[in-house]
Amino acid sequence: MSEEKKEQEVQVKEEGNEEKIKKLEEEIENLKNKLEKTEEAAKKLSMLYQNLQKEFEDYKIRVRKEKEEAKEEGIVKIAKGFMEIVDNFEKALESAKSATDINALIKGVQMIHYQLVKFLKDHGIEKIETSGEFNPLEHEAVETVISKEHKPNEIVKVIQTGYRYRGKVLRPAKVIVAVPPEEREEIT
Repeated sequence: MSEEKKEQEVQVKEEGNEEKIKKLEEEIENLKNKLEKTEEAAKKLSMLYQNLQKEFEDYKIRVRKEKEEAKEEGIVKIAKGFMEIVDNFEKALESAKSATDINALIKGVQMIHYQLVKFLKDHGIEKIETSGEFNPLEHEAVETVISKEHKPNEIVKVIQTGYRYRGKVLRPAKVIVAVPPEEREEIT
């Protein structure tokens, strides 16, 4: 009986092992399926990433090209505006050769100057105000003069007009500024 019992125990163990093996094989199969699905998902994500990267590079190239085209269009627009002014200067120079009325010539140059100032203003470029007190953010003092008639730091004379574009100083106005007599003596 003991041998029979041993055989039954071995048989029971083998049957138990077969069940365990079946379960392990099923688990291995499930893991293989999950691995395949994960690999597929990884490939899809990799392709998606590569596509997005290519689209982004294309976008950067397109934006760079559009920016360059906009810059070119701006230059052409400004150049066309200046061409009209140059044409008027050429007409004025031609008529100056045979002009007998100096006042008519001056009036023509004043009209061209007005046209040029208007053109700059239409494009956002304005003259910097130069009456009143000296402002170091907008004015450059190229000289000081002793003056009892003017307030200290008052602009006496403009040497060169300054300009700003949308609030940003392009070129400060060069000016002569008044100082009181006692300040001038301390400086020298």
